[in-house]
Amino acid sequence: MKTSFKVKFNYCFLGSMALLLILQLLTLFYFGNRKAGFHEDEMYTYYSSNKTAGLFINDRQWMERDQLRNDFVVLEKEGFRYDVVKQMQSWDVHPPLYYYIFHTACSLFPGSFSKWTGIGVNMIAYVFCYLLLAYAAYTAAVQEGRSNEQIKAAGGHILSDAAKRKGEMLAFLTCLSWGFSSAVVSGAMFIRMYQWLTLFVLLCITLHLRAVKKQDYRIRTFLLPLAVTVFLGFLTQYYYIIFHFFLGLAFCLFLLQNKKIKEMFAYSAVCAAGLLGAICYYPASLSHIFRGYRGTEAVSEFGDVSNTWGRLRFFYGLFDDYVMNGALSWWLLAICLLAVTAGYLQKKGRARMSFWNPSIGLILFSCIGYFFTISKTALLLGETSNRYQLPIYGLLLFLILYSTWILPSGLMAPIVPKIGEKKIRFALMGTLALLFALTNLSAVKNNKVFFLYEEEKEVMEFVRSHKDDTVVILYNEASPDNIWRLSDELMQYEKTYLASQADVTLITDPTITSADTLLVYAADHENQEESLQNILKSNKNLGSYQIIAQKGLWTLYLFA
Repeated sequence: MKTSFKVKFNYCFLGSMALLLILQLLTLFYFGNRKAGFHEDEMYTYYSSNKTAGLFINDRQWMERDQLRNDFVVLEKEGFRYDVVKQMQSWDVHPPLYYYIFHTACSLFPGSFSKWTGIGVNMIAYVFCYLLLAYAAYTAAVQEGRSNEQIKAAGGHILSDAAKRKGEMLAFLTCLSWGFSSAVVSGAMFIRMYQWLTLFVLLCITLHLRAVKKQDYRIRTFLLPLAVTVFLGFLTQYYYIIFHFFLGLAFCLFLLQNKKIKEMFAYSAVCAAGLLGAICYYPASLSHIFRGYRGTEAVSEFGDVSNTWGRLRFFYGLFDDYVMNGALSWWLLAICLLAVTAGYLQKKGRARMSFWNPSIGLILFSCIGYFFTISKTALLLGETSNRYQLPIYGLLLFLILYSTWILPSGLMAPIVPKIGEKKIRFALMGTLALLFALTNLSAVKNNKVFFLYEEEKEVMEFVRSHKDDTVVILYNEASPDNIWRLSDELMQYEKTYLASQADVTLITDPTITSADTLLVYAADHENQEESLQNILKSNKNLGSYQIIAQKGLWTLYLFA
């Protein structure tokens, strides 16, 4: 009878995975509803995707609301302008694919500025990430350490029922621990390209795991989809190519070990073709990587040996705090103790296990390479730097779960006939599920989900209640672009008056000098206090001012 590698999920497993996905999407909706403000990079996402005329600062002049708002939304008859999106990104340091996707979503709702556009785009990617991670975890978990030919020669079945159950349970546990973690939820709340980068990283590893499992390296089923993935992944975020480099290196070594020289050269050629095609489509990528400020800065950081340990500790700490809730060291210690014990008992013939397989090797090598390289080159921005390692968090969780599943299973092999394999399997799954559920609940309780900016909710309520007031922006002429960090608030007012703090002459505009109340956004500047006092001198109706809120480099004052 011909044996097939076709994955056959039972209805119980499919139902559990579907229910888990629904619960996680509801969780994203819950936190999306709580999101009250925007990171400055998120505002840039709206602007660079939907730009109309461009944002310009005209000192001592009024800026109308529509003049500002029109550059953050898609106007009627200005939808689907992908050439403008591409040009905007070529002037910055990012590839254009994510912005194409985001611009498409905005084009479907012209004139609308909403956080849900960005969160919705991320949630679409999230669903695909969930499915790909489940497949990758299942495939790697059921992969045998022997080749298909060896299994067939031994007369064994490629996938036993026990192997399938193990794969299903590890897939469920991986998605459970990944989807509810505060770092992953935060990533879905961040309106940037990193959720889509995660999608293409997981698609890349999934294609490789499928090829190894089925030993299928044909053009139609593996090489062509891989070339498309390379093309799209590189055009989403340049960090994709770092992951693929280490995965590709491990995969070539695997092919070489199995004497598949022809397949190795075909694989290398296809990956190079996909990358070359992306560069030809978007030539600006070369200048971004080799001459742009982020590219040169990354190269400089990578070459600095002295920062290695500190950077590795920083990103290790992020994964520990926002995925493992501070328990990573305990998990790693437990895995080491289990491994030592299992190795000793296996030598004595008291334990048996098959831990290593090609799929685990591919995942481990690519994750280590990506984690090290990103740790050396990415920006150190506190908790928000989780975004750079986000693509491999699911794979790292799988490796932890796989280790804590296989090692205890091997140790308990002698008592399996007495207790029953099924009971042991469900006890192990229940224990791991409970531990990660408690970990994620504790993280949420401790408010470790970020990019929500809930503190701005009251500020926005204040702004909306004063939308008809006269508004002055005292900006720092050394960094005038920081004005656009306030865009979500400034869109609420009919118009705003722009004045440089470098110019300390009195404002003479009659609307300002005659106002009974005044809202003033003042940037951090050495002349800030003098500029505030000058407003009091310009308007005799005003006697004092008070701080309403502080946001980044800005302070909002109410004059009365």
